[in-house]
Amino acid sequence: MINLTLWGNLRAQETLKGRIIDQQSEETLPGAYIFVKNTENETLSNTYSDENGDFQIAKPAISTFILEVSFIGFETLKKTYANFQGNDLGTIVLGQDATQLQEVEVKGQIMTGEVKGDTVSFNANAYKTRSQASAGELIRKMPGVNMRGGTIEVQGETVGRVLVDGEPFFGDDPAMAMQNLPVEVIDKIEFLDQKSDQAKLTGFDDGETIKTINIITKKDRRGGKFGQLFAGYGTDDNYLAGGAIHFFEGAQRLSILGLSNNINQQNFSADDLTGAFGSGNNRGWGRRDSDDLTVRSLPGITKTNAVGTNFTDKFDNGKAKISGNYFFNDSKNTLNRTSSREYILPSDSLQFYNEERLDKNNSQTHRMTFKLEYDISDKHAVIWRPRFSYQKSDAVNSLLARNLYDQSTPISETANLTTSNSDGLRIDNDLTYRYKFNKPGRTISTTIESRYRKNNSESLLISANRNYQNENLDSLIQRTNSTSNSNRFEGEIVYTEPIGENSQLRLEYELRDDSGLSDRDVSKREMESFNFEKDSTLSNEFDNGYRHHEMNLGYQYAGEELRIYSSFVYQIADLNSDRLFPGFENTQRNFKNFIPRVYVTYEPNKQTNIRFGYRTDTDAPSVNQLQDVINNSNPLSISMGNPNLEQEYEHRIFTRIRKINLENSKSFFMYFSGRVRKNYMGTSTFIATQDTLINDEVLLRQGGQLRRPVNLDNAYDARTSISFGFPLGFMKSNLNLDTRFSYSNQPGLINEQLNTNHNLGMGQGLSITSNFGEKLDFNLGTSANYNVVRSTLQSDRNSNYYSQSTRLDLYWNFWKGFFISTNVNNQLYAGLGDEFDQSIWLMNADFGYRFPPSENLELKMTVFDLLNQNTSIERNITDVYIENVRTDVLKQFFMLTLTYNLRAFGGNQPQYD
Repeated sequence: MINLTLWGNLRAQETLKGRIIDQQSEETLPGAYIFVKNTENETLSNTYSDENGDFQIAKPAISTFILEVSFIGFETLKKTYANFQGNDLGTIVLGQDATQLQEVEVKGQIMTGEVKGDTVSFNANAYKTRSQASAGELIRKMPGVNMRGGTIEVQGETVGRVLVDGEPFFGDDPAMAMQNLPVEVIDKIEFLDQKSDQAKLTGFDDGETIKTINIITKKDRRGGKFGQLFAGYGTDDNYLAGGAIHFFEGAQRLSILGLSNNINQQNFSADDLTGAFGSGNNRGWGRRDSDDLTVRSLPGITKTNAVGTNFTDKFDNGKAKISGNYFFNDSKNTLNRTSSREYILPSDSLQFYNEERLDKNNSQTHRMTFKLEYDISDKHAVIWRPRFSYQKSDAVNSLLARNLYDQSTPISETANLTTSNSDGLRIDNDLTYRYKFNKPGRTISTTIESRYRKNNSESLLISANRNYQNENLDSLIQRTNSTSNSNRFEGEIVYTEPIGENSQLRLEYELRDDSGLSDRDVSKREMESFNFEKDSTLSNEFDNGYRHHEMNLGYQYAGEELRIYSSFVYQIADLNSDRLFPGFENTQRNFKNFIPRVYVTYEPNKQTNIRFGYRTDTDAPSVNQLQDVINNSNPLSISMGNPNLEQEYEHRIFTRIRKINLENSKSFFMYFSGRVRKNYMGTSTFIATQDTLINDEVLLRQGGQLRRPVNLDNAYDARTSISFGFPLGFMKSNLNLDTRFSYSNQPGLINEQLNTNHNLGMGQGLSITSNFGEKLDFNLGTSANYNVVRSTLQSDRNSNYYSQSTRLDLYWNFWKGFFISTNVNNQLYAGLGDEFDQSIWLMNADFGYRFPPSENLELKMTVFDLLNQNTSIERNITDVYIENVRTDVLKQFFMLTLTYNLRAFGGNQPQYD
């Protein structure tokens, strides 16, 4: 019995091998899908052919099995092997003539894709789009994908990087890469968890991943040039001009981009009409920063001029990869915004804060990055990444703010005018070196990083303030000059050692040293005087230092079905800050923490992937948060630091379950994450019940707010996302369902009393994407969200609200080259109050013609906001107030646009593996 079991196990570990070729050309077919099934048609194992058309797949223990081979554009082969004793299946031929094949069944459905470990790959040909569509239009049809406001979510996680054939494309901006790659060059789309540079060099998975999209191009589209040029002019002197040209020559790729417009397109994505259409939301605790080839999108209306270039190449027989980009952006932004806050006070009382703001900001940004990855030999490898950016801006900001007991009884008021200018310089440099020993898995690597920052700003504030209770009036004229310089040097050394066939240890030591000087010079003058005098209460000068030590012991197990990574980190941090003015004062803080982390990935079969993670982290207070210096740029809402802040400690868990059945194109994704924050750096808000002097110097009017950071406990949040996708065969479409839940417990202090805002969010999304073809294409989606908000200080107060966003995209090429396209958006709000509760429709429509024979030249008339209802509304919830915001956005206009789509491909080009 033991011998039979052993023989069965040994046989199950054997492999079958073979090669897939095209019947007509006899060329190999890389990327063909191979399934081994039992006689009940149940899949036992699957794989795909490599770049040479070869494959290896586990040989089943049973003697009779079915081999199924499919490839896009070819008939699917299904062959039964009875009592097969060998391992070599030989050459398998796929073609159009089924009569030349033995024991063949033909299936018409194109394979959706494949699953391999953490990577899910979808075939582009399985999803139909309109002609001249972009990669973004293709990806939004795929299961588990949500695209909201320039952010792409895949399986509940935000995409942070896009690659093309495994190489960087447009820095780290997914939306721009999606817009600038035409769908006709795409063969496959891969969704994967890309490992860190350190993990890729050493082979030790440290658990740090970025959700990544990798676009695999067609072989015959890897040489040549393609892109788009466009120009348009419309009513109200609106204009849009620009383009993107891409030159592909094997591994050498160059992109050149340009953009000029006054219709709020701030980056190179043609769908990026930021602020054109607002949405209600509960703002989270973070914000996505700008990337290499983009700027952070601004609300309001923006005029933009921008140019950029991106390149990648390989040399030394593919062992060295280089990539880089340069970007320039000149923008002029106008923000006209009104907001209404409701402060939740003790004793069942309320206070309101209303604000009207008009900001005009002009800015110029230069940004340049470069990356070299060089496998010098089998033992030596380096990664070098320098980065540079410079930005300058000038602004004129006007503010009218008022505190009120209710909407008709004012307490105090301020009218401000601020003019300012600033500039900032950033220089970063990272260098990683790795050495491999003769023993597999044994490596040593080191990383050196440097950061340099220099910022300067000048501002002039003119303010008139009024107290309605005693009718006192006062004015303020204040000039502020600020400079700051900071340096960071960080070095780490990592050693990995294999322990057994599937395990590996990792030892790491890291040292980080930060130093910086900051100087804030504030001077005032009376209205009737021309002389400024330095204000020692608002001025300050600091010399800051921060040193961080980290020791890390990591363990990795990598089996066929189970992978585990764990690390145990001990962290020591010392902060030393000298206040040089006003008066000398030294602040020293020491933080010591133990930081465990563990990540587990389990794959019981090829269709199912389960990933779990637990990690802890720390967040030390910044130097600004520790400085008890007052900022009175808004006299009704001033702020200051807190020298008694402690370091924040965070526990976070996440779970991801993915199950995909490629044979019936059904998919299931579940994502859950939660965190608990100890010593959470929240906000203490003091609301003055009468005119109050802060630090015996700065006047805070009755009803005004003073904000300062404090440490609080019981801060936690959680969210989950569940999505299910499947094809609707009767209407040639795909259906995706997305269910979301979130909960946050956010504490804060109001006049020294603890208030906690509980926010329960529930959401349901539904999207139907067509799969008809190039002539007719549509996407219909809706997302409904209901939020239940409760505050502990006033638990009976109902602040619940509902929002729903619905969008229809339709394209129809109804006769020869004539087409119409439209996108219809509806934003529905309820529970925000009479002024904000409304249903807003935004409809954009195109009528155009593509000139034969190539249809690359297009002329179209566009109407933006056909129904003339566009507006922007959002709700923000913090620990001490609930805020509704309305922002001026683009209104109705018409535009005539001429577009030329360049397509000139030169056939197959050599690629380095």
